[in-house]
Amino acid sequence: MRLLLCLLALSAVSASAQFDVSMKLPRANFMALEAINATVNITNRTGAEAVLGGPGRAPWLSFEMTTSEGRQLATMDASGAELVQLPPGSTISRKVTVTDAYAPSEIGNYAITARVFHSPTGDYYASNRTRFSIVDAKPLWEQSYGVPAGFKDAGKQRKYSLSIFRDVDSTSLYFRLIDDKSGDRLRTFRLGPLSMIHDPQISIDAKNQLQVLFMAQPQLFAHATITPDGVLTKLSYYKQKGSDRPMMTQSVQGEIQIAGGEYFDPSAPPTEKPKAGGRSVSDKPPGL
Repeated sequence: MRLLLCLLALSAVSASAQFDVSMKLPRANFMALEAINATVNITNRTGAEAVLGGPGRAPWLSFEMTTSEGRQLATMDASGAELVQLPPGSTISRKVTVTDAYAPSEIGNYAITARVFHSPTGDYYASNRTRFSIVDAKPLWEQSYGVPAGFKDAGKQRKYSLSIFRDVDSTSLYFRLIDDKSGDRLRTFRLGPLSMIHDPQISIDAKNQLQVLFMAQPQLFAHATITPDGVLTKLSYYKQKGSDRPMMTQSVQGEIQIAGGEYFDPSAPPTEKPKAGGRSVSDKPPGL
């Protein structure tokens, strides 16, 4: 009997070691209904080439979300028909929006686990259990408007909302689209890091687009344009030149322009070599 138990234990250890699965979230706190992206790394420890998924097979990557009390909220299948071949000892990485199936809206603590299914053996391999929190913030600014013709839900009343989200070591500006009648939150996403040295400039242009100019970092400003259906169509950057800082101006026709400062492209290649221990002036600032 004792020998049988030992063999079963060894079998369980061997099975759990077939694949190493780890998962990371970009941070521990998220705004309610914000998209959450998880990065999953899978290492083949079988000692032979492993095959995951493929046409006609069950999904090989899924996620389970639970509350802090252990109540299961959702299971999301992320990969099905995709055929993945893993040589022995190799590692693959997948980045998945885990809130596509279920986005928690209630403030509280949650946990999520990734599971890899190996169809030839019928075994599941779980990742570490990653905890995160859903929080919310009071609006900094809100404005109701009507959706113009040519957009989805044209004629309906919507509300633009901006909030400041203060995390443990950062402050960010968030956008939210709200149904003005029901109060339902339709879309939520982060615009970028926020410095409150200068208050954001906020306006609705002649096309009922939301225009926001905010300081992302000292001497660096971000200009965001969001359409009436809540789509971010433009995010550009401007640097302050001495005392000449970028400012948002609006014409009598309702058109928005950025005056002052100079345009800055974070993705542009460096124009000069960095000094020892320093960065090039064209390096993309952290957090953007």
